[in-house]
Amino acid sequence: MMPSLFIAHGAPLLAIENNVYTEALNHLPNLLPRRPRAIVMFSAHWEAFEQTVGSVDTFPTIHDFGGFPQELYEIQYPAKGDMEIAKETAELLEKAGVPVSLNTTRGLDHGHWVVLQHIYPDADVPVVALSVNPNLTIEQQYAIGKALSPLRAKDVLIIGSGGTIHNFSYIDMRETSGGAFEWALEFEEWLQETLTEWKVDDLANFRMRAPHADKAVPVYGSEHFVPLVYAMGAADDVRFAKRLHMSFRYGSLSHTIWQFGEAK
Repeated sequence: MMPSLFIAHGAPLLAIENNVYTEALNHLPNLLPRRPRAIVMFSAHWEAFEQTVGSVDTFPTIHDFGGFPQELYEIQYPAKGDMEIAKETAELLEKAGVPVSLNTTRGLDHGHWVVLQHIYPDADVPVVALSVNPNLTIEQQYAIGKALSPLRAKDVLIIGSGGTIHNFSYIDMRETSGGAFEWALEFEEWLQETLTEWKVDDLANFRMRAPHADKAVPVYGSEHFVPLVYAMGAADDVRFAKRLHMSFRYGSLSHTIWQFGEAK
């Protein structure tokens, strides 16, 4: 069985950097039981009210940001799609009672390709892109991930791409040493206990139970947090969680990698 993963995609600059986090991303394929047949990937930067599945022959690369070095805008990640897996993904969601639609034109945004180009730089693993809906409850998001769990038995790697702490109101652009604010560390440690002990009820009520929850996950936008829930739900059959990496940038922007389900 493939595990499922949550991977923080950080800032777009991550795509052209070499640091402890990019080294961890580069190492990820070595931790998987085998090369995935395909990657089914939720990105925080694709929000939709209805669960949407990307069914594209070859994905265009979307540069959905501004004010960065020209080198970033020249990056292309021409991953192939997988029509069969896209169709099966939609069918699994429909079977679980989740309204779903197919999108045949949208490319991969930086939530997808910034991560993928470090893990599979040759863009040679097919991708199925998935939207996120931060307006759903944690329970509903978890159920969507759970519905996709059978894909893991077919060597499909399910990834949620976002950020466990992602709030522009609490970042310090001068902090580039890797240090972190105490409140950010406290939130991440609460999350580690909650996930490793698989406390879904606590996670569903994180705004009341987690320390500094509204700093970590702004009330006006939880889109970066919810990919974690989709990835966790996809391993409901095993209920094993392990944090593979944690580092910080700008004092609070956390770079975390979570593995859900045991790699076998």
